[in-house]
Amino acid sequence: MNTYLCIGIASRNDALEMAARESGQPAILLSFPATGMGVEAIKVFLADYDGQTVRLAVTGTAAVSLALALGNVPGRETFVVSRGIADQPAALARYAERTV
Repeated sequence: MNTYLCIGIASRNDALEMAARESGQPAILLSFPATGMGVEAIKVFLADYDGQTVRLAVTGTAAVSLALALGNVPGRETFVVSRGIADQPAALARYAERTV
């Protein structure tokens, strides 16, 4: 079975709340400031998974810009999700895992 990383990011006014889980593992929760530094910190986190399958589900005030900033990497699948579908980071990570 292939393993992959599923990320859920909820963009709020002052924070980027993130849940990360490898397939079959519990999620870890992280929070970054909703600034350019926060986005760069997420990029550093994701750099360890370059070349592997990573699925990102993002929602919130900066969802589109986050999807564009984080998703343009081979092997990365990015979904912009309506808050009505999922608005919490862990729920977004599960959404990314279920989406084909």
